[in-house]
Amino acid sequence: MSSIQPYRSGSWRGVVHPQWQEPLSDFDQWLRDHPGAKVLAKKARTVSRVETPNGVIYVKIIHRLQERGSAWKMLFSGIKWLFRPSRAAATFRITDAMLAKGIGCPEPILAARRRNAVGWPEDIFICREVPYPSLSSLLKAADNAAARDAIIANAAQGIAALHNKGFIHGDCIPGNLCLAPDQSVFFLDNDRTCPIPLLGKRRARLANVIQFLTRLPLPMQQNDIFALFLDSYRQASAGTSPIDADAMTRLARKLQRRLTFLAERRAQKARACILAENPKQ
Repeated sequence: MSSIQPYRSGSWRGVVHPQWQEPLSDFDQWLRDHPGAKVLAKKARTVSRVETPNGVIYVKIIHRLQERGSAWKMLFSGIKWLFRPSRAAATFRITDAMLAKGIGCPEPILAARRRNAVGWPEDIFICREVPYPSLSSLLKAADNAAARDAIIANAAQGIAALHNKGFIHGDCIPGNLCLAPDQSVFFLDNDRTCPIPLLGKRRARLANVIQFLTRLPLPMQQNDIFALFLDSYRQASAGTSPIDADAMTRLARKLQRRLTFLAERRAQKARACILAENPKQ
């Protein structure tokens, strides 16, 4: 963390990588000059891919926590967003800590926040691009069982390594994990990634495992693939958090409940789409 420098530009306050202090010295002008290509555009946040002389970077602008929901849910999330510390700064700190421990993730460049006249915050987080394919795309492209199984085993080992070094991913799904040529795993979208809690370490680890397995492509949600992943994960994490028979039983129950819930939600969305297309039926 000693290489991180405080950052100020106009109404923006935060931290910056030393290499980027000068290029981002006039941040509002830099944003105007580098709109990039939008890869995500929602009310709560936008993400742009920007090519620069120093490499490809991603600029995430966060306007609020919650995209949509009930009035009470939006009110509660709005209060949290107004008073909580900067999410961008938290992401910078956690990714910097991950890199320090040898965990692959996007290198943080800038985390900054500003508030408008009524105090409403806006966060920006900038990081380098991870130029590797996601596990989601690799699994979809796998044309044989051996290739698929190798990806699953690498994912299990990578997630175990993340846990072994003291981190829990905030959204541990195949689309947020990338595979480098040396077969190491890189973790994207670390907004909610955090250190493993002192209490409930095993529960937190298993929650990440369930999160990953239930978001595999539907044709791969099979017991033999689950068993391959769990066996690889157990072997890679045996020295830090051995999984006993009772934990495996609990995991199997939770995994099945989650799969059932997601299947029901997909069915509801399908019915809603049919009704929208055929309103008179």
